[in-house]
Amino acid sequence: MSRPAPSQAPRGIAPELLLSQVRNTAPYVFDEGVIDTPPATFVRELDRAMPASLSHAEYFRLCVSAHYLTCATPVPTDVDNQIRRKLWAPGLPLVTALEMGRLVLESRGWDFTPLTSRASYGAKGTEWEHVPLHGHAGEWFTVAAGAYAALGQYRAADAKTLRASLLEAIARETEQHSQIFGSLWRAKDGVGALLASVSIAHNFGDLDRVIDMWDLPITDPLRRDFHGLTTSPFDAERNLRHMGRLWTAGELYKSVIDGSSMALENHRHFALRKPRGLRARPELRVPLGPFFDAWGARVATMLEGESLLETIDALVAGCERMPTTAGYARALHAIREARPELHERSDALTKSAHFRALLETPRDVFEARWNDAALTLLDEIPGRA
Repeated sequence: MSRPAPSQAPRGIAPELLLSQVRNTAPYVFDEGVIDTPPATFVRELDRAMPASLSHAEYFRLCVSAHYLTCATPVPTDVDNQIRRKLWAPGLPLVTALEMGRLVLESRGWDFTPLTSRASYGAKGTEWEHVPLHGHAGEWFTVAAGAYAALGQYRAADAKTLRASLLEAIARETEQHSQIFGSLWRAKDGVGALLASVSIAHNFGDLDRVIDMWDLPITDPLRRDFHGLTTSPFDAERNLRHMGRLWTAGELYKSVIDGSSMALENHRHFALRKPRGLRARPELRVPLGPFFDAWGARVATMLEGESLLETIDALVAGCERMPTTAGYARALHAIREARPELHERSDALTKSAHFRALLETPRDVFEARWNDAALTLLDEIPGRA
């Protein structure tokens, strides 16, 4: 733990070590012109010339940047609780808290799409067609909720105004999630709805956890209006919230399809932490499961030699550990198509009827089956309310 200077609020990991962790999991961040977003720019500036000491707000910005840069990579940095709670120590000077809170509010406008391969979009032909939905919005929810809760300790007008702005921004982001999912539902885009359900379930689950972490009272607007949106369609007075869309997305996320579910498919991918070749390029970041065909094709063409073999072995091991899932087998299907000379590396999976079918089924047939299953579920789920 880095040692705080006198009167400095407690901190966690040393800045130099945090930068090394970012480099370990996402080395391309440090290459000029590859990722040009505010967090990447800030991290590169510190990497070139680390000051003798960072102010508390600068240290917070570093932690937020490192988290945004790595949360969709094989090995995310472990600063979640720092940016959500611990760096908002009681008695933090107002000027510092305001600087941190304004950074959080500003960061909602950052383009996170270069930092993730897990973005989906609204329905084609609608105003939401090019609006991304991804897990970084959930990471933003968590730091926004932390900032909102922490600013509640101050009586200054600036703190109250900033707190209100954060709450309003959370409301706008929530409505955007609802509208994107609604556009897909209306368009009968089953695969699109499945992909959106992952981000919605994760993002509002994360928001719930931070609201609980700060123990906000039931009367607080953040808890009252935004807690449990994917676990109940109604508020405390039994009023339908967001037309039930966010709850429907949460139900779709955990509903069974072909013995699996979006919840089972979108786990933490521990099996893919070992192959270091997957860390070399942003194009090799893991996408939303189980739709891994395109990613598998990239793996087959971008990796060679031991890096490719190590990745195939990790995918096979992942299948064996999660015998009802489909995503890793879909990646292997694409790799086997592109690199038939490597079939034997994954042939052991053909002993399982489940995996043999996944390795042999064409992509369009597989995705059509999941699309149709999603549409059936979307007709059925409202009756669960």
